[in-house]
This record gives sequence, C-alpha cells and structure tokens, in this order.
Amino acid sequence: MPIRIETPDRHVAVLTLDEPKIRNALTAEARIELRDALESLAADPAIHALVITGAGGNFCAGGDVRTMGETDIARIDARMNDVASTALAVASFPRPVIAAVAGHAAGAGVSLACLCDMVVAEETAQFTFSFLKLALGPDWGLSRMLARRVGAAAAKRLILSRGTIDGREAHRLGLADITVAKDTALSRAVEEANNLVGGPTAAIAAVKGMLSGLDDLRAALDDEAAQQRARFPDAEHQEGAAAFREKRAPKYS
Repeated sequence: MPIRIETPDRHVAVLTLDEPKIRNALTAEARIELRDALESLAADPAIHALVITGAGGNFCAGGDVRTMGETDIARIDARMNDVASTALAVASFPRPVIAAVAGHAAGAGVSLACLCDMVVAEETAQFTFSFLKLALGPDWGLSRMLARRVGAAAAKRLILSRGTIDGREAHRLGLADITVAKDTALSRAVEEANNLVGGPTAAIAAVKGMLSGLDDLRAALDDEAAQQRARFPDAEHQEGAAAFREKRAPKYS
C-alpha cells in the first residue's frame, strides 16, 4: 500500500508515503490513498497534529514520471483535478501538519512539503526543482506556496533554475523551518507535533483556515492545471518524458 498511518503518541498521527522503490512518488494510487487518509484523520477528534514523511530514507520523488507523456486531454484534466483535490486536502487539514523531509524531495515532493504548516528537514535533504527538466510548469500549488515561504523572487529563481538545494540552504531561504542532523527529521517532527497537542482544536482549525491562503491556493491550482493541460501534449514535454525514461539528456529545439 502506498500510504501507511501510525500513531506513535495518542494525539499525533504519522502518515508515511510508503513506496521506497520509487522514492515515494505520487502515483495515482498514492494520491487517492493520501486524500482518503487525510479525510479520515481529519474526522478523528483524537488527532491533534499530523506528520507527513516518506519511507526508505526519502521524502517524495514527486509525480510518477513513468506515467508522464500523456496527450489525452480528458486524462490530463482528470489527473490535474485529482492533484488539486489532494493538495487542498493537505492544505485544509484542520490541525497542524508537519513535513519530515529526509533524502530527496523533488518536484511535487517539494510542493507537498510547502503545503504543510511546518517543514523539518535534515541538513542533507535534497530539494530539487525538477518541473522544467520535463518541460512542465510547477503544480500541487507550488507556484503560490513556494513564494509564501521564500518570497516571489527567490521562488522564481528556484523554479527556473531546475536545480537542487540542500536542507541548510532550504532553511536559510525559509523553505524549511527547522534543520536537523541526518536520520532525525521524523523524531524531531514528532516532537514538534507533540508540542502542539492539547490546544483548542476548533480555534486552531479556524486560525489555520484564516492563515492558509486557501483561496490563493485554489486559484494557483486552476492556473497550474490550465498550463499543464497545454504543456503535457507539447513536443517539449514529450521529449523530456522520453529522455527521462531512456536515461539521456533531452534534446530541445
């Protein structure tokens, strides 16, 4: 199963992306299970805080590149609707959500971290802005949520760079709230989650709703879906996806 849920403490849940062979990529199945898990946990009054992490030493490799290169508009629209509903389920979760980032967080994996309320990253974590490597724009709300963390200019530079930053640089820029040593992100995230339990849960949900910028996120998801609808069938993305599968450099005209 792509998603695993544990409760190490009575009021804290740990949701683990659990497909380490593909670095916990957000497959269609994983998106559905993630959304279902979030809805179930949101309905449980015993859960006061949530930690999202990845299995096997990595956070999330982003979208499942094996399924990219799609040209059918109906399927692209269905994919982006699925992405939007799952991203909103993370951002609108009524209790604090903490990302515990180790290893690789690439593409939509960076987006997933940015949708959380707090990011705990290991100093050796690698945040890769990989969308343009596949001739795609950012999705999962990154076009807005990254700027909310690091500022508009830095967000633009990071996305256009197609590069990678480590946990230390992510902390310097504001992408990560806390940096920790290797192999300690999850324990520190659970510790931070425990510090947040016991509060007025209804008031916390109300304040989160006010501060989360959900209207901006919805607008971003709409804009991103429109761009991806155009980008997926384009020859540049077709070449980028083929190059990734064939383990070669893309040849853009």
